[in-house]
Amino acid sequence: MRSTEKNIITKKKVYKKKNRSLAGLKVVALILLAVCLVVILGVGAGMYAAVSKEIDAMDFDSVAYNFSSTLFADDSNGNSHEVAHLHSDGNREWLDSDKIPDLAKIAAVSIEDERFYEHNGIDLKRTFGATLGWVWSKITHKPLGYGGSTITQQVIKNITNEKDKTATRKIKEMMRAVALEKRFTKDEIITVYLNIVYFGNQCYGIESASKVYFSKNAMDLTIPQAAMIVGITQAPSRYNPFKHPEASLAKRNTVLKKMYKLGKISEEEYNKYSSQSLGVNSKYISPSSSVYSYFVDQVINDVVADLQAQKGYSKEFATQQILGGGLKIYTTMNYDIQQAMESVYTDTANFPAASSGTQSAMVVIDPYTGEIKGIVGGIGRKTESRGLNRATQSTRQPGSSIKPLSVYSPALETGKITAASIITDSQVTIGDWTPKNSYKGFKGDITVRKAIEISANIPAVKTLRSVGLDTSYNFMTKKYNFSSIIPDDKNYSPLSLGGLTKGVSVKEMAAAYSVFVNKGVYITPHTYTKVLDSSGKVLLEYTPKSNRVLSEANAFIMTSFLSEVVNGSAGTGRGAKLSNMATYGKTGTSNSNHDKWFVGFTPYYVGAVWYGYDNKPKGVSTNASVSIWKKVMTKVHENLPDKEIPVPSNVTSASICQRTGKLASPGCRYAHKEYFVKGTVPSKYCNNSSGNYKDFANESEESVDSDTTATENTDSQNTGTDNGSSINIDNNDSSETAAPPVTPPSDEGSTSSQGGGDVITLD
Repeated sequence: MRSTEKNIITKKKVYKKKNRSLAGLKVVALILLAVCLVVILGVGAGMYAAVSKEIDAMDFDSVAYNFSSTLFADDSNGNSHEVAHLHSDGNREWLDSDKIPDLAKIAAVSIEDERFYEHNGIDLKRTFGATLGWVWSKITHKPLGYGGSTITQQVIKNITNEKDKTATRKIKEMMRAVALEKRFTKDEIITVYLNIVYFGNQCYGIESASKVYFSKNAMDLTIPQAAMIVGITQAPSRYNPFKHPEASLAKRNTVLKKMYKLGKISEEEYNKYSSQSLGVNSKYISPSSSVYSYFVDQVINDVVADLQAQKGYSKEFATQQILGGGLKIYTTMNYDIQQAMESVYTDTANFPAASSGTQSAMVVIDPYTGEIKGIVGGIGRKTESRGLNRATQSTRQPGSSIKPLSVYSPALETGKITAASIITDSQVTIGDWTPKNSYKGFKGDITVRKAIEISANIPAVKTLRSVGLDTSYNFMTKKYNFSSIIPDDKNYSPLSLGGLTKGVSVKEMAAAYSVFVNKGVYITPHTYTKVLDSSGKVLLEYTPKSNRVLSEANAFIMTSFLSEVVNGSAGTGRGAKLSNMATYGKTGTSNSNHDKWFVGFTPYYVGAVWYGYDNKPKGVSTNASVSIWKKVMTKVHENLPDKEIPVPSNVTSASICQRTGKLASPGCRYAHKEYFVKGTVPSKYCNNSSGNYKDFANESEESVDSDTTATENTDSQNTGTDNGSSINIDNNDSSETAAPPVTPPSDEGSTSSQGGGDVITLD
């Protein structure tokens, strides 16, 4: 075969291979294109389904001002109160279609969307023109002034209040417009448009604009007056007839000219109307707006979040539904409790350093239901709606108020301690960190009760070491459900003494302490029970989640410990004691006294109070949280019958020697009644004389402040490091008075367990 023929054959083979390769690439490209189309169509279908849900939820009547959302709350006697009417800021008056003159509808369609009655929500010609205008503006850096939104799209934009300039938002807007056109008539859409669009000077809707600009009802507007009002919508500031009458006049004439070109008015009418002056009324009074309470603020935030999570609404649309959707929201607020809290917090005389800028926040919760009964997020009279709510939005260092949650309750639940456990208050070093107590020296062997009562630091650290960091961290994050505690906090000083990276919120602390009252069960705190739409159908119904944190027995034992903080002779929270009700709680103070806490409870309610400065690196000398808690809770409980938290059936009591942790012998001067899970009572008795144990009664190094609360301050020398963690220390009153002798009862025939019933010592 000649070489020429061979070359031809070779070229044909190469050509065939290339063709096969190209064919293969085409197939792959087609497959990829098909996949992309499927994905795009799928995403588009999903997006359309989502926006259709929002459209289905719309009731055009509920957009009206007189369909503002209403919040309800019961008082202590079960009487219902309307505690708030929610609406957007501004001057709004709603008109039905037959109250809006046709000339106003004609003017609006002429200047805003001349093919309104022909398109399905999207004007392709207008959209294409707007796209070209956008490209032109990018090239020339000059705006073309050509808008692509139809009246239907503008209705969507005004209802959802979404203003971000992104392709996704624009696509969603167009999809919503199509869905809206399928559900409502053109007349319904133009009616809504003229009722909700902004006409400047706080005027929403043509009725309010007519009264502000011309002191008349919309039905009485003339053609040039309607044209002027409609013209304002494209740039309310620029075409403000009060401030820029010449620009407003020019815009009015532009609207009239468009009406003439479209054949809506004659040439003679155009010439006549365009030569007239504006004739506006310059007297304008700004509408007043009410300020919502801190509780109402939180309800709005919670309902917005749940509408997003459960209904798929955008944040903007959810907010609009709450502020103007005619909803009925049934809150968990106790009207009387909220009033009591506000009366204390608005009186700045209740706060010793209010003049220097201190702040405070409080939450009261029903521990048996998780229902929040009252919220206050700041000192003094509230001046703005939906501002900073320190009770729910701020996180602060909890100091020693964290100890019952992160240290002692996990230790009880995991069997590391009982009420008879003895903890040696002596020097301890972990890594390069040597924690200190706030008082001088050490107390030696003390019980868990005493360690909690005087807020001792070293015993808390030693107990945490016995519990383990993982266990403590899991209790805080998974059982007590603190969302602000992060992995960096899994260390000794944060978990034992409260020096957390971010801190905790007042609401979180109130919910966590509710576990002790509610037999060891945590219930998600919440501010509403149900939400009805404008037609009375259930839109949302809150079902709180719950989880067991402690056994009922251990929860009760913790309440017994926390009773000592308020009722004990050296308790750091003595100033919180109510005269007519069993009272429990724990104080807390962060480094340099920046944050002061008291989280207390009764058999009825739990209340958490924080006091300090927002941002100042400055301490407060007095724990006003204690006195504030008492002032509020005294009002809350004044008509409630006294009662106790019941002792569970599997809990028994015994008289324990506070020096040895053993059963108190007759005549023991350190005897104290303690509670135990049956089968865990110590089996041995203490030395009758107790002569081998140091008597530290009346060893007080700290003063008691004016509200009889033991002072709790940070020890400035306790500045060691715990593997890089910050240290927040509570000081306390170290004084102690021996309890009177108590005859030790039997353990009701139970069998001792947990170390044979002998004392557990932590060192």
